[in-house]
Amino acid sequence: MIAWQKRSLEVANLLNPAFLSIVIQQCIKAYNVESKGNAPYVLPFLVSPIVLHKRTRDALPGQISTPFTTWITQLEGSHTKIGYSERASSVVPYVKEALAFAFANNIIITTEDDGSLRVNKQIRVPTHSNDTVTEEVVMCYKKAYFSGRWLARAGKIETVMALLGVKP
Repeated sequence: MIAWQKRSLEVANLLNPAFLSIVIQQCIKAYNVESKGNAPYVLPFLVSPIVLHKRTRDALPGQISTPFTTWITQLEGSHTKIGYSERASSVVPYVKEALAFAFANNIIITTEDDGSLRVNKQIRVPTHSNDTVTEEVVMCYKKAYFSGRWLARAGKIETVMALLGVKP
C-alpha cells in the first residue's frame, strides 16, 4: 500500500477508505435488500472497478430489469470487459483498505459461517450535489446501490465473474 503522503491527489480522493467504504456499503445494502440475504465477500471487488470507472459507470443500464448477462454482451456493456481485469487488480489494495475501515467502524460486518457481508449501520448519503459533495460522488453512491440490486438479480456470482473475465 502506498503511504498517504506519496499518493497522488486523485488516488487519495477517489480511493480513500472512507469514501470507498460508503460506495461498498451502498452496494452491499442494495444487495442485502434485493436478495434478502448476505452479499458475497467478492462483491466489493467486482463493483468498485465498475463504479469508479466513469465510462463504465455511465454505461450502466438505467433499470435493474436489464439482465447483466444481456448488458455485458451488448455494445453498451461489452467495453466494460476491456481492461476490467487490470482495473479490478489495481483497486484490490484500496478495496481491502476500505473494507478494513468499514469493519473497524461497524459499517459492514461479515458472517462467521461463510464470510458473506451485510450492512450493520445505516448511513445517510447525499442524493444531490452540494458545497461539499460533487455530482460525481453522488453518482458513485447511486451507481453502487444500483449495482448491488442489479447483481443480486444476476444469478451466481461465479457467472458474473466469468462474464467480466476475472477469477477469484
